Amino acid sequence: MAPVFETFDDDLDDLAERAASPDAGIRRVAMMELAEAVGPEAKVLLLKGLADDDATVRAAAAKALDEHDGPDVVEGLVASLEDADEDVRRTAAETLSEKKEPACGPLLIERAEHTDPFVQAAALRALRELVIPDALSAALKALQSTAPEVRREGLGVIGYLKAEEALPALLATARDSDATVRRATMSALVFLRSGGPGVSTLLAGLQDENWQVREEAAVSIAKSRLPEAVEPLIAAMADPVWQVKTKTANALGRIKATAAIDVLGRALESEVSNLRKEAAAALGEIAHPQALSYLERSAEDPDPDVRKLIRWAIGRCQAEV
Repeated sequence: MAPVFETFDDDLDDLAERAASPDAGIRRVAMMELAEAVGPEAKVLLLKGLADDDATVRAAAAKALDEHDGPDVVEGLVASLEDADEDVRRTAAETLSEKKEPACGPLLIERAEHTDPFVQAAALRALRELVIPDALSAALKALQSTAPEVRREGLGVIGYLKAEEALPALLATARDSDATVRRATMSALVFLRSGGPGVSTLLAGLQDENWQVREEAAVSIAKSRLPEAVEPLIAAMADPVWQVKTKTANALGRIKATAAIDVLGRALESEVSNLRKEAAAALGEIAHPQALSYLERSAEDPDPDVRKLIRWAIGRCQAEV
């Protein structure tokens, strides 16, 4: 295990000396080792590393700052989003996305309206988990961007905020030409409730031409537990992509759709063990005696995880007899 430096002692003195070396390779390694150091002195050295003449040193410093917190760290990383080197920008964006510094919300909101799509997307991604209501305006503006990555990250902010007032904008992005944006829309629609507006848009996502959009629609339906989704979900169990069917089976179980027992029972014969697991789990969630015949026929499934779930599901169904 790498050492952890708790004070500005001889070890940290050595790192500081190497961080000032004329050799860029030595400076880069020093930045990497500073990730294991704690305290303000180590952070200061890393923040200085963000301004190094060598791009590999700057990238190493940006990555190492993942282990350090504070508004000054966020400010340094935000500034690095405009670095001349692509690897530095990318590393700073990845590190920034891991930070949760609510006090830096205004700075990130400002950058979310930057002219550079990369900076916009990175700022929005960092804003997502902060769940700051003031970020909604910037996220809605992002949906008008010509850059799909900006629209996608704006949708991420809206999804975390569960902002119902954004529904009209979401209905528009559900028809976006970019599949990753449509997928993000399906995720953002997770706040929908039965009988409310927008449900038909989420259900339509189960028939999107892109399988990942269909998969995300099933995930959001499962989380929202929309009873009106039962028939569309049953139809989606015929999807040619097993990942979609797996998420669909999960949704049917969470909705406790007794009408889906037969289609879930047939899924226990799939060649894909993940689908068999989800089908067994769904039948256990539904817990209806009608599922027993399917479960008992599959009780000797070759996959131990599937067998375990089938035993659990059988117990649940028998309790309802």
